[in-house]
Amino acid sequence: MAVLLGWSYFFAPKPDPNKANVNANTETAAANTQGTPVPAPSAEKSEIKAIGTSPADLNPPKTVTVQSPLYKVVLDSKGALPTSWILTKNVNSYGDKELWADKSTKDVKIPLELIPQSNPNREYPFRLATGNNFLDTVLNGKNYELVGVTQEKLEINGSETVSVEFVLKDSITWTESGTTEPIEVSKKLTFRADSSIADVEVRAKRAGQTIENMKLLIGMAIGDQGIQVHNYYQVEPEAVAYVANTVDRHAAYQVVPSGQTTGKIAVAGEIDWAGVGDTYFGMAAIPNQKTSGLEFHGTKITKDVDPYFNGIFAWITRTKTSKVDLHLVTAHLPVLADGSPTKVYVGSKDYFTLKKYNDQLSNDVGRQVHLSEFINFSWYWWFRPLIQPLAIGLLYCLTFIYGLVGNYGIAIIVFTLIFYSIFFPLRWYSSKSFKKAQANAPKMKELQDKMKAMQKKGVAMDDPKMRALQMEQLKLTKDAIPIGGCLPLLLQMPLFLAFFVAVTIGLDFRQSSFLWLPDLAANDPWHILEFLFAASMAGTMIFTPTAPAVTDEQKMQQKLMTYMMPIMMLWVMWGYPAGMLLYWFFGNIVSFGQQFIINHLNKTPETEEKKA
Repeated sequence: MAVLLGWSYFFAPKPDPNKANVNANTETAAANTQGTPVPAPSAEKSEIKAIGTSPADLNPPKTVTVQSPLYKVVLDSKGALPTSWILTKNVNSYGDKELWADKSTKDVKIPLELIPQSNPNREYPFRLATGNNFLDTVLNGKNYELVGVTQEKLEINGSETVSVEFVLKDSITWTESGTTEPIEVSKKLTFRADSSIADVEVRAKRAGQTIENMKLLIGMAIGDQGIQVHNYYQVEPEAVAYVANTVDRHAAYQVVPSGQTTGKIAVAGEIDWAGVGDTYFGMAAIPNQKTSGLEFHGTKITKDVDPYFNGIFAWITRTKTSKVDLHLVTAHLPVLADGSPTKVYVGSKDYFTLKKYNDQLSNDVGRQVHLSEFINFSWYWWFRPLIQPLAIGLLYCLTFIYGLVGNYGIAIIVFTLIFYSIFFPLRWYSSKSFKKAQANAPKMKELQDKMKAMQKKGVAMDDPKMRALQMEQLKLTKDAIPIGGCLPLLLQMPLFLAFFVAVTIGLDFRQSSFLWLPDLAANDPWHILEFLFAASMAGTMIFTPTAPAVTDEQKMQQKLMTYMMPIMMLWVMWGYPAGMLLYWFFGNIVSFGQQFIINHLNKTPETEEKKA
């Protein structure tokens, strides 16, 4: 697989650039319906002549804080937008978990903020988009009047509910017609103390008519704002939608075309829900009725970060990087502007939590809602049916073991010990096959030498004598086929991949410490585990029987595999989540011990006699 994939990546024929240029226009025209990113359109020219001033504009903007045991939200009357959304606790059937931002420690706790705070353009969630740029500026930039709320902080507990309503009354005078149109907008947000689901109700009228083609914006870049540098495990906020009974997922960088700084993707089909989130946290909007016309808008920026080592070679050469490209993404979800409630989930992407909200949301909107598909079980739709049930099963197993031992590092070790013990008989059987093949190696070498000598004398391959030697070779091979040696590995691969998924999506692994490891869902900050893993892999390969090497070339290949493979895997696994490396490292230790037992049990009589 490595050879085939490597060849296709490095040596496969490149597409003809001239042909690509010829088809560029037609490809761009089809992009909106095929989900291919295209550059975002430029802003429309303003047709405005004058704007009336709403009463609220005469006063400075107000903020209202809504706090529950699960979250803390700050609402700003300018645009009627949430400018901060801090998660404090996750609750599921297995218990409560306090939530803190990335890089938090036992001594220093950083609030888990979901909304970017460096936001000069005020690209906050719940903005409204109508397709008219100036009208959008009015809807999102004007100061709304706060209705019925006089307190700056609203605390809710138990099963309490609170609603905060903002109202805007203004007018617009258009240049071409000279007419003045009144604008009336109401945005009402309802929060529940014991739920991560809020309601957003929008009523918007222009000249007395309900505004059509209204879109509610989710984003930009909803996720743990404590993460400075994103990677394959701590992903940039991604755009996700459930469309036509299947999940549609776009990484943030996919929304912006190569070489561009902005872009968008139009998603065709009936939309059940849409959202934006990173690996562990997100925001998803579930309209009262299925809708269509969803778009994902993306922006690319360059950001200064604290210097860090970007990979193993940078770590070895001590070369640090201080700038990263960051991709921001926002979901533009069509909603009704007649006051119909849109359910908005803001919380963790923990499987057990989302499974609970699947049922609650299904009852609320009157249709089946699969919010648990918000979790990225796999980028590939054809791979997801295999990995998803295995990963979910592993989450249940590890959570059960954790309930017994009280630490997820120990839970991983216990699970690994059980799993490798199950495969011990198969490993023993395959080792016996290898031993038998090794015993036949001298005979195989003798037959090969005879065949080479006969070939030098001009004996044809179809000569009866040559065929007789070939039949003897086949008989020796049949007596000890070592194919069973690959079977344990083949059976482990789906579980290994599912384990990787489970560790990287399981909220309980996040910021769960073990020994010197502060976070099982992040890499080992001192990279000790990577080197222990490579050393244990080398030791296991040295003592594991392999197919007999007859020629010098085969012997050289086996030596290269024994010593080069651990080095290669050290490079591949550099920066892997500590929980994943712990599983593989301890698996190597168990395999090492099992191999000693197997080597003792599979001793040949000749070996025993020589020892005596």
